[in-house]
Amino acid sequence: MSNDDPHRSPDDEAQSRPSDGRDGEPLANTTDFPEFGDLPTFTPLPELAPLPELAPLPDFDDFFTLTPPADEAITEQAQPEGPQEMDLLAGVAPLPELAPQPAIAQPLTEEPTAPDDEKEPMESVVAWPQAEEAPARNVRGAAVLASTSVSAFELLPDEATSEEPQPASRDVASIAAATASSRRTSEGDRTPTALRAPDPEPSRTWVDKTVVKRKPSVVMIVFGCILALNVAVFLFSPSRSGSSSTPSSHQTSSHSAAQANSEVREHAANLPTRAPGYRGSATNTHSISPQWSSGVATAWTLELPPEMTRLTPHLFVDGQVLNIATTARGTDQSGSTLRVVAYDLSGEEPALLWDTVGPTENSAVVTYEPAFLSNETQLFFHDVVIDKATGEHSQAPWGIEIPLAQAEGIVVTCTPPSTCNGWTQASGEWTNLWTTTTIAQASYALRDHGLGYAPTGTTLSGSGALTSFLVPSLHQVSPQIINIHTGETTTLPIPDQSGLGQYVEVATDGFVIVDVSQQNGLLLDSSGALQSTFSAAGYRYLPAVSRDGNNPSTADIKTFMTTKTANWATGTVGLVGENDCSIQVTLTSDGSTHTTPVPGALSQYMTSSCYFSPKEVRVSADASVLYADTFTYQDERRYFIDTANGLAYTSNLLNLPKQTMWVFDDMLIGMSTTGITAFVPASS
Repeated sequence: MSNDDPHRSPDDEAQSRPSDGRDGEPLANTTDFPEFGDLPTFTPLPELAPLPELAPLPDFDDFFTLTPPADEAITEQAQPEGPQEMDLLAGVAPLPELAPQPAIAQPLTEEPTAPDDEKEPMESVVAWPQAEEAPARNVRGAAVLASTSVSAFELLPDEATSEEPQPASRDVASIAAATASSRRTSEGDRTPTALRAPDPEPSRTWVDKTVVKRKPSVVMIVFGCILALNVAVFLFSPSRSGSSSTPSSHQTSSHSAAQANSEVREHAANLPTRAPGYRGSATNTHSISPQWSSGVATAWTLELPPEMTRLTPHLFVDGQVLNIATTARGTDQSGSTLRVVAYDLSGEEPALLWDTVGPTENSAVVTYEPAFLSNETQLFFHDVVIDKATGEHSQAPWGIEIPLAQAEGIVVTCTPPSTCNGWTQASGEWTNLWTTTTIAQASYALRDHGLGYAPTGTTLSGSGALTSFLVPSLHQVSPQIINIHTGETTTLPIPDQSGLGQYVEVATDGFVIVDVSQQNGLLLDSSGALQSTFSAAGYRYLPAVSRDGNNPSTADIKTFMTTKTANWATGTVGLVGENDCSIQVTLTSDGSTHTTPVPGALSQYMTSSCYFSPKEVRVSADASVLYADTFTYQDERRYFIDTANGLAYTSNLLNLPKQTMWVFDDMLIGMSTTGITAFVPASS
C-alpha cells in the first residue's frame, strides 16, 4: 500500500493482491486475481533542490581530549585545534571573560589579600572537598576553578562548564545547558541559597575559600535571627518592663522597691496575745471600725455538722441574728425537709436561739437572689414561713414559687418562665391578690442584674401606691416592673446604645438603666416614667464604692457615674497614677482624699493602668483603714490595709471562706466547709 493513497485502509492492506511482488513479478504458487482496470493517475511532484553538503563531524575523541592552557594566563576561552566545523556551540553567546589565572603549578601560593578583603569558606551543611584533598589526576580542571574569582553558586555540580575535565559520555547533553545557565544569572542577581551536595565524584571541584565568605549560610542566618528574637523577648518582656498596658505581675509603685520584702502579717507588731471571743459594740453604723487598722484576728469558730455544710447553706443576717437554712439530714436530693438554725451573735460566743425542721416543696440547694425575705415577725424562705421568735415553720400557699419581694404586707412570688403573684396575709390566712404574666424570667432571679451599688437582693423601689418590683429577666431583653398593689406591668425604656443588653440598678425612688458599656444611662421613677438621661463617657474607670448597706437614689447614682462622688456611701476607693500606683480613699462626708502607696506585697500585682475592680471594699469613717476582697484579679485574697502606714494584713483563715458577710462594724463572718468563723480587729 502507498501512503499517498487516501482510499486504502489497514483492512484493505490485508486484501492486497498477492500476485504483486516487490519487483512487479508474480509470486509463485499464487492464484491469479482478475484485473479491475487502471487506477486514476496523479500529477507528479516537482523536483526538489539538492541539499547542501554538510561539514564532516569532528572526532569525539579529539573533542573530549582538548588540552587546557598550562602556564599562561587565561584571557579568553581556549579554542581546540582543528577545522572550524568542530564548534558545536556555534551561534551561542560566548562565555564571559575569565580573570587571569596563576600558574597551575602554584594554585595555592597566591599573595594573601588585605585584611578587609580576607575571605573565609562559606559554612554549609555540605562538606565540600578542599584543594589539598583533591587527587592529582583532577588537577587540570580543579586548579582553574580553585583560583577563579567566581561566586560559590557557580560551583554547583549542575553548573559545571566545558572546562571541567573529561565528563562522562552520559553528561554530554548537559554541558551546553549548564554553561548557558551560568551565563544567564549574574553574580549580583543571585539570592543566597544553601549549597547542595555534589555529584558522586566530589573531588573534581574545588571551592575558593576566599570567595565563599561573601555568602553566609541560610541556616546560620535563621539561627542568628531566632537567637536575637529570644534575647529581645527576654529583655523587653512585661515582667522586666513597666510599660505594658495589660495586667502583668510587675511593681509600679514608687515605694515598691523599699517595700518589696515587706511581709503581710495577720496583725500589727507588739500587740498582746488576744483572748478568744467577741467583745465589741455589736452595732452596725454602715462603716467599718477604725480598729481594723491593727490587723485581723479570729473571735470564734462555729463548727457545723457535715450535712449542713456538704451543700452550701444559705446565710441571712437580720440585725444581730444569723439565720442558716439547709437541707435536713435524711432527706433526698429534692430537699423535702428544711432545717433552719438561728444564732445571736452579739455576745462573746454565738448563742443558739432555735433549730427547727419543717417540710418544703422546694430544695434548699436551689439558689435564688434574694434567698431570704424578712418582716417584723417572719422570715420567708422558699415556700416556708418561719416565726422569728420560735423558729416555727408553716407552709406557704405559693408552692414552688420563690418569694422575691416583701413590702407593706404584700409578698411577691415568681417562677420561671413568666408568672408572678401577689399575696397578703390576714389572721394567719394567705390570700392571692393578683396573678401576672411577665416577660421571660431568669432562672437565677435577680443575681448580677445591676451595677452593685444597691445592697445585694434589692428588688423594690418607691413607696405607697407607687411601690414597684423589678421582674428578674435577662440582660438582653427590655426590663419590666410590677406594681405590687395592682400587679400591673410596665416595660421600661432602654438606652439607644443597648445593642448587647443593659444593667438595671434599683434605687430608692426609681430605676437607673445603663448600657453594657456603662457610658449612657436613663433615670426613671418607680412607676417607670422617664425622668432624664445622662452620659458617663468622660470617665474610663470609676472608683469602687464602699458597700456599707445603704441604698442610693437615682440622683445619687447619676452623680457618682458623672462626678465619682458616692453620696450614699462612706466613701470610694481607687488607684491613681500611671505606672506608679497609689491607693486613694475619698470620703463623702467632707470630700477629703487620703492617698497612700500600695503596700509592697500588693504592688507586684499592679498594672500600668492602675486598674482596680475588687469584689468588695469598705472604708472607715476616718479613712484610716479599708477592707478589700480580691485586690486584683491575680490576687484574690482579702486584706485590711492601714492607709496611714501603708501596711496590709490578712490571714489564712480569712481567705478560706467561699462567702463572707458583715454583721457589725467590727465583725465579719465567713462560711467554709467546716463551719462559720467570726473575724474581728486584732486590737479589740
